[in-house]
Amino acid sequence: MLFLHATLVTQLALAAGPATVTSTPTSISTASPRELSLDDALLELDRQSLTIAQARARTEEAAGITRQALSAALPTLTAAGAYTRNSDQAAAPIGLLLARVNPGAPPVSDLVIQPAEVLSAIGTLRVPIVAPSAWADVAAARSSERAAGASAQSIRLEVRLSLIQAAWSASAGEETVAATERAVESAEEQVRLAERALAAGTGVPLSVLQARTEAVKRRSDLARATADLGRARLALGVLLGRTEPVRIPLAPAQPPAALDPRALSEEALGRRPEVPATAAQVEAAERQLTSARLRLVPQLSAYASAFAQDSPLPTGRNDGWRLTVDLTWPLYDGGFRYGRARQAEGAIAETRAAAEAQRIEIVQQVQDAARDVGVAGERLRLAEDQVKLASEAAATARRGFAAGISSSLDVLDANDRLYQSEVGLADARARLGIALAALDRASGRS
Repeated sequence: MLFLHATLVTQLALAAGPATVTSTPTSISTASPRELSLDDALLELDRQSLTIAQARARTEEAAGITRQALSAALPTLTAAGAYTRNSDQAAAPIGLLLARVNPGAPPVSDLVIQPAEVLSAIGTLRVPIVAPSAWADVAAARSSERAAGASAQSIRLEVRLSLIQAAWSASAGEETVAATERAVESAEEQVRLAERALAAGTGVPLSVLQARTEAVKRRSDLARATADLGRARLALGVLLGRTEPVRIPLAPAQPPAALDPRALSEEALGRRPEVPATAAQVEAAERQLTSARLRLVPQLSAYASAFAQDSPLPTGRNDGWRLTVDLTWPLYDGGFRYGRARQAEGAIAETRAAAEAQRIEIVQQVQDAARDVGVAGERLRLAEDQVKLASEAAATARRGFAAGISSSLDVLDANDRLYQSEVGLADARARLGIALAALDRASGRS
């Protein structure tokens, strides 16, 4: 009874019409991606990336700090103006006294001691003559500026790596979609063969249902692969500061013949921007210590000022000038310079440890990247062999089914293995490209 019931259900399913099951796969509508070459995409990334813009802004900020530190060691010129209203005014009657003593002498103005209103202007020039701590501060700021510039370059390389790896992921998505489309065609071809065999009396209804089920599954895989590809292309556009999907075609990655991790590590230590960045940080800390110690040295400055006002000065003139040389020797500043020296010594120890840790990390990154490239190359070779074998197996299974030797399940299993091997090949190619890009980044190549 159960067998008769299952047979009846099968015949009813077949009578429902094959068109409802083997219909054309539904395509997912996505925006047409804009195609850019890798070089053009990297140039656009340099212009559009907000992360790179922030890193460059930090470099400009460090340059501004350097200019501020330099101002303490360079001459400064200031100008000032003032208006004064006094409650009382006073003047010495010099003119009256001279007229009494010498009536025939020319008239002389009275000596103004305090005028009622005064408009005055003064200009002052300050020239540091001996300012050793200021120049040490400038040197420390310049080292920090170089560190910021090298860090910005490191961030730029990291962002470029992210774009290249995202492009390889999108490339794998394209190959996956193509493999899934081929799998859909193979599944639909198997449906037609199963239906033909059933019509000829050499097949069974179950083979038709199995083939149709496999076709529906492959169309579902195609819908998912297409959606994943659309997301990957949109992610590329976002990395470039766009709201539209972007496609970056890439040439097939080829595994290198041989890799020397030791030579690559030496190349990385000479090219990676992180190395000069940490070296500049150590140098900045050392110069901060020098600056703290030079605060014990006296500082010598010269001042020159010129002044003028509308009311005569006690000298009888309305203008004048003044020249001053100042010697400043801070004998005790409450321990500020000792605390700053201690801070700089701690910073030196910290940055030296960070520099050594950075060197070790770079060597490890290069070795890991070289190992990943080797593994990815071997996986690609095996994936290519697997696709060849799976293709031969699928073709053999189809011929056997047409001859009545193989079952429908044999064909479906062979087709599935072929599909999985093609998807694996797309993944292996992308992983090799990603590994090569990571190796270039670890080696300090742009």
